[in-house]
Amino acid sequence: MKISIALAVLGLWVSLSALNVAQVTKESDQDYSKFLIDASKPYVYLAFDHVGPRTPLRDVEPKIGLWLHLKNNCKVPIVVLAIWERKVDPNEGIALQDEIVPEPVAPGTRGDGVGGGIIAPRGSGELLDLFRWPNTTEEEVRLAEERQRATIKPVERPLGYGSPNGFNSFVLTVIAPGEQVYFSVPANHVSKSWHFEIPFQLAVPSHGRIRPPYSYVAFYQDDLDRAQGKAATPTTR
Repeated sequence: MKISIALAVLGLWVSLSALNVAQVTKESDQDYSKFLIDASKPYVYLAFDHVGPRTPLRDVEPKIGLWLHLKNNCKVPIVVLAIWERKVDPNEGIALQDEIVPEPVAPGTRGDGVGGGIIAPRGSGELLDLFRWPNTTEEEVRLAEERQRATIKPVERPLGYGSPNGFNSFVLTVIAPGEQVYFSVPANHVSKSWHFEIPFQLAVPSHGRIRPPYSYVAFYQDDLDRAQGKAATPTTR
């Protein structure tokens, strides 16, 4: 009897949530044009350009790199950090701060290996993208690194372009609405085992001691495969 009541309450909650999500989504669809420049694309995204020769910034880097465009598709400026030490070549663009992140555990499971999917009310399926590719938590990073060490032939994950990795001076770079920056990373910043993420913030003033949010835009091996017309490499996303 108690189980039946609990299931009935859960069903009612899901139904009400679906109505709320549907209403919010419908209203949001009408407001996207106030924020997005091109409503068919994310508000910030990476566009692949090509793979080719690149001048390494460190001796351990390959001489082949990935060239991309970081595009601001919203009506608010965004801020990223460019590496000051980069010898800027108009043909090579700039170098941006990035983080190399190992692939997390498979979706639908928690760090302890116990199944833990996401309940999505009907009509809210598209919003799952907000949680399908999250930035990995410290636990996810730790577990991914443990799995990598347990392989027969572990592959050393490269260092990203961050201050702990030899780069101490950065240039605050503002990308205006509708604008983009052309940049490159070493080719090994992307693989089947890891991807890179570029941190950015909306360039809006903070108020008092309230901490503003920040975000990441990521580039995976399957993004590279699709851009080059190859069959997508399966990942754990």
